[in-house]
Amino acid sequence: MPGHPWHYGPHWGYYHSEVEIDREKVTEATKALLAKATTGDAWTDPHGGRHIPLLVDHEIVGNLWDDAALTSLEVAAYWAAPFGVKAELSHNGRIVGMVWVNV
Repeated sequence: MPGHPWHYGPHWGYYHSEVEIDREKVTEATKALLAKATTGDAWTDPHGGRHIPLLVDHEIVGNLWDDAALTSLEVAAYWAAPFGVKAELSHNGRIVGMVWVNV
């Protein structure tokens, strides 16, 4: 696919991105998104995992797996994905969710 930043890796068969994104931009975009976000109704999947949707204007932009104040979340790892940047959300050093941001 022309212009697509993802490439198929060596014989192990993983995909990798050649796009580099500034951590500060991801952190700023995530904080701005979380400032507008609310949490939806939590639900439990068939395997017992808890999901708490993160909503902005009634659209899901990510989800949490554990209760945490949105203002206390920090960006852990992040990567360029086909539909934006996906960022892990951490609380007290533990990954508690994921969010999609536009950078």
